[in-house]
This record gives sequence, C-alpha cells and structure tokens, in this order.
Amino acid sequence: MPVSNPLRIFLLAAIFTTAFLGAEAQFDTSFVKTSIRRCSDSLAHGFKTRNWELFARYSNPAMIGTMGGKTEFINYLSQTFALVPDSAWKVYEPGKVLQIVKTGSDFQSIIELRSVIEWQGRRITSTSHLIGQSWDGGSFWTFFDSQNDAKAAKQIKPDISSELIIPEKMEKVEPIFPPSPLKPATAPATGNKKVTGMPKSN
Repeated sequence: MPVSNPLRIFLLAAIFTTAFLGAEAQFDTSFVKTSIRRCSDSLAHGFKTRNWELFARYSNPAMIGTMGGKTEFINYLSQTFALVPDSAWKVYEPGKVLQIVKTGSDFQSIIELRSVIEWQGRRITSTSHLIGQSWDGGSFWTFFDSQNDAKAAKQIKPDISSELIIPEKMEKVEPIFPPSPLKPATAPATGNKKVTGMPKSN
C-alpha cells in the first residue's frame, strides 16, 4: 500500500529533524572541547610564565576559596614555586579531553595535564587529571587538580558529577645521570726512536 503524501512528508520531516539535532549536538560537543582546550592552554601558560593572576583566572573559584581567597592563593603559589627554577619545568601542558558531562546548569569535564620536571637529580614525568567546570554553556572554563581522588575532588566541588571517572595518575621518576667528564687528551706515543746521527761538536 503506497504511503500517502501527507504521511510521507511527515516521515521526511522527522528524519531531517533527527539528523539536524544530531549534527547540532555534535557541533556543540566540538565547540565545548575547543573551549576547554583554549582555557586550559591559558591556565598552563599562566603557570609556565609565573603569571599567577592569569593562572587564578582559570582556576576553580571554590578551590581558590579553600585557600582563603585570590590573594592568599596567589601568595601561596608564588612562594611555593619560587623554590623551583623555571628551567626545571620541561613540559607543562594540557592533554586529551577525556570526558564532558552536562549536569543541570553547568558542564563538567576531565582533561589530562602532562608535565615533566627535572630537579635535584631526578626527572619526574607524570600525567594527572584536571576537573573542569563551566557555568556559561561551555564557553569559559575553570579547573582544579583532581588529585586523582574522587573524595578529594568532592571536597572542593561537592556537586561533582558521579558520571565523571577520574583515571589513575601516571608517574615515572628516574635519576638524571650527570654527563661523563671529558677525558684528557692522550699524548701521542713516542716509542723508542733510533739515533741515526752523532751530535755536532763545536
């Protein structure tokens, strides 16, 4: 039995609407991921350049509150990391966006943070995980260190989504061997030379 024209139009409209909504959801996810990377890059740049004002801008407000406010937070960072020379940080950069969850009025996410530090004769290579949060539909993001512990993260953000799965921290510590000292140049062997002539007399 052929499908009537009105029913056919309705079915086609439903198919196109579903396809459009799927494409829109995909676009939104792409937009949110781009925003996460942009904001986490700014966070990392603030850390690497010791621009603690910039770093604080992209740090989670609740976490800053646990430190006693922005001023105390910046003072703590500047005093703590003053002990470590800037040159010790070989890598400090965000990695993959692992998860994005929408919960009520905000978005939450998990993103990798990769770092390599060489200091006091050791190289520490690690991948930890930041919790991200956005209150404006995924455009602007702030972050805090999950400490790879769901309970610790919940202390900072009590309404953290139960859907977020925080991976284990990956860390490798290895000694940095000093370069071998340069060996002194070896003098050419003289051997036993045979005297072929007599010294001239005066």
